[in-house]
Amino acid sequence: MKKSILRYFLMIPICLVLTQQVMAQKAGLKKISRPDLETHLTVLAADDMEGRATGEAGLDRAAEYLRTEAEKAGLMAIDKDGDYFQNYTLVNKSMNKEKSFISVSQNNEPGTPMTLPFYVMNPDTSVMNLSGDIVFAGYGIHSEDDDYDDFEGVDLEGKILLIMNRGPLSEDGKENLLSNRNWRNSVSYRNKIPTLARKKPKAVLIVLNPKLGYHSLEYLSPRLARYWSSSRYVKELGMGRNYSMPDMETKIIFIHREVAEEILKPSGKTLSELQLSIDSDLKPNSFEIPDTKISIQANYEIIEKQVPNVVGFIEGSDPELKKEVIIYSAHFDHLGIRNDGEIYNGADDNASGTAALIELADAFKTEQDKLKRSVMILWVSGEEIGLYGSKFYSEYPLMPLENTVANINLDMIGTVRTERDKGMIHGERISVAGMDTIGLIGGHQSSDLMEVHQEISESVHLFTDTSLNDPNHPYRYYYRSDHFNFAKNDIPVLFYSTGIHVDYHKVTDNYERIDFKKLKKVTELAFLVGYKLATMPERIKVDNPFSEW
Repeated sequence: MKKSILRYFLMIPICLVLTQQVMAQKAGLKKISRPDLETHLTVLAADDMEGRATGEAGLDRAAEYLRTEAEKAGLMAIDKDGDYFQNYTLVNKSMNKEKSFISVSQNNEPGTPMTLPFYVMNPDTSVMNLSGDIVFAGYGIHSEDDDYDDFEGVDLEGKILLIMNRGPLSEDGKENLLSNRNWRNSVSYRNKIPTLARKKPKAVLIVLNPKLGYHSLEYLSPRLARYWSSSRYVKELGMGRNYSMPDMETKIIFIHREVAEEILKPSGKTLSELQLSIDSDLKPNSFEIPDTKISIQANYEIIEKQVPNVVGFIEGSDPELKKEVIIYSAHFDHLGIRNDGEIYNGADDNASGTAALIELADAFKTEQDKLKRSVMILWVSGEEIGLYGSKFYSEYPLMPLENTVANINLDMIGTVRTERDKGMIHGERISVAGMDTIGLIGGHQSSDLMEVHQEISESVHLFTDTSLNDPNHPYRYYYRSDHFNFAKNDIPVLFYSTGIHVDYHKVTDNYERIDFKKLKKVTELAFLVGYKLATMPERIKVDNPFSEW
């Protein structure tokens, strides 16, 4: 009993401190309104925003809405034109399929150009020309765990390599026969690329294995086919490449099954026969294809488009500390329109974070006279295609990066787990949490920042889930949202998310998916953390900078 009484009295000072903190921010907290969150999200996730794809008209409409809300809140425009827009040039490079072809020549006889669809995963010029001798190398796998090596006995340097996707398969094509988990799924080419690049082939041609039942990538995954048929980059940042591809000279190209069969003709073997041979005894069957050369020409059309980030600023009141800034970020782009006309409205991803920032702008503006440091509200575009907007900001900051105290990034913060949320989605385990849990990525770089988060999250009764916070986690969430472009510049980050759910990157991510009570609760958490950072007498320390990891 005595211990209980003692614990009670010890807790009184802590409770008083937390109560005083919340009371001091009462006016700001009142500005975070559930009806307003509902209004903003309804607008942003509406069909007439057309999925807010970067570079498309729907994104521009969303940007105009955010600019209007920034003006209403009384935010300062600190961009060069004073219009709340920080524009960058998005270059879209798409293949002209009518002017792109593959031809296979045998015995020095020119081949007939084939215009069957192919997809270059890492183009770096407007016209790509490739030609050379061809080596067939099975699945393109070297797995020490399985004592299996498709590259044994063949020289690949400077050659064009033909391989199948996945790995050796059971007779029905469902079970992978190698123990190494890297070769078990249809996108295992990602795991093959580093080894292939070290072999220095001129190009790697990937064909879907016959047991899969598809002849070309667009039948297996229309989305991947659409993704690989074009590339995008930011002109001001220089010639780009696909951000998920390693920087290498070897070209990676998905080809049609008919093209592969034409290449293999001189060997007297079909792709099915070669696959069955490899799968039956788990022994590679690699060889240079005799008297055969291949020529590939890909022509690209280039379109440039001005794309905005939207930026508003709230200046702190301290003459010196106002030079320091806490940046809130959320991406307002999404995936656009599906081939069949269905719209990816992206209510949670990321109309939720975008709407939260509108409310945070109102909240901080209300408390402006109490802020020692400044606060920036940064709505970024281009996240879904490579973190482009935040990358551009980090290269062309509107406030010096060395004066940026922290970045608080909000991406998918409006959902709670339902009975539908179980199993896997897009190859990842569903992680959406309950009402009283928030997922956290970040906090590694500054123990001070993590202490602030822990203090505030406990005061608002939110449990912190850090199960995905390891930078080496296979899902790699640490690198997949806009906080990363701040982290890599040694700016401490907190990335809040309610987690991946069953509607992630689907057309079902609509208004009905949002739990506005949870969205308001996370927005309040984000406000209180930032308010603490903006009013502390001392700046948080960076005691574990990313550059030293």
